[in-house]
Amino acid sequence: MQEVIKPPLKLFLFILNLGGGMPSSYTQQFSAEGVSFSMRESIMMIDVENEFASAQITTHGGSVLSFTPKNGQDLLWTSPTAIYNGQKPVRGGVPVCWPWFGANAQETSAPAHGFVRNAVWHLDHVANLDSGVTEIVLTFDSTPETLKIWPHSFHLALRIEVGEKLAMSLITTNLNDYDIQITEAFHTYFSVADARNLVINGLEDSTHLDKLSNAPAQRQVEALTLTPPMDSVYLHQTADIAIEDAGHQRKIIIEKQHADSAVVWNPGPETVKGFADMPDDLWPEFVCVEAGNVFDNAVMIASGDKHTMTMMLSSQKA
Repeated sequence: MQEVIKPPLKLFLFILNLGGGMPSSYTQQFSAEGVSFSMRESIMMIDVENEFASAQITTHGGSVLSFTPKNGQDLLWTSPTAIYNGQKPVRGGVPVCWPWFGANAQETSAPAHGFVRNAVWHLDHVANLDSGVTEIVLTFDSTPETLKIWPHSFHLALRIEVGEKLAMSLITTNLNDYDIQITEAFHTYFSVADARNLVINGLEDSTHLDKLSNAPAQRQVEALTLTPPMDSVYLHQTADIAIEDAGHQRKIIIEKQHADSAVVWNPGPETVKGFADMPDDLWPEFVCVEAGNVFDNAVMIASGDKHTMTMMLSSQKA
């Protein structure tokens, strides 16, 4: 039998990155107040400014890169050496991990954390709501190329609301005549004064999996004090999470709906050396606290049904 040679997954991912509008076409199509479009190197940027906050979003990966409340500091961290050539995800902000989190167990050569974080999304909707909130909707649909990576038909929408809070809802629609299972996460990079000994509340009573030591699962008894490096998953975690960013005199609040997992990650001083798009000395400036549905909290979506995962970010003075 003749061997069938499959094109490399990198080629499929390159195809996913083709297309997307230009700033001039978006400016003509969308006329919402306080919303502007520009290019940064090879990727499209959407800048939002309203009475509540400012934000920056890119159609590359459907990622929010910045959210700064009025008279406040940016809640998100983006690497100063992030790459904007459209060939890889931008390091920082809120990458979208979907339809799998971590490695793909069925296809070891598949990209970590799924394929939508390194593909161009379609800008579907821009609006000024009566409340003063700015709404952006990005969409991503299955194509012949995605079916070669993940053989299921879907419609994916990311609704972003910029107001006093940053609200993000990831909506998965199963277009198949059978059930599908996904894992997912908002891989959020938070800007903090110092990640060392950072206190994170809200993980208590969840099931802690230490991915560095692979120690047996155990119940999280008390608030987490971060000691980088750290890569931990917290299953059955549904409570609000509070990051005590003492050096910035604030508390960052993570509210979530239909997101039953949390992930905490910081590379520490050694692992960071393996990232070309992150300076070696900046690992104390951020912590990733991810809202999602991972591992045992995978989501089954019936044929024709939708699943919506929502995360809301805000800050309070400490």
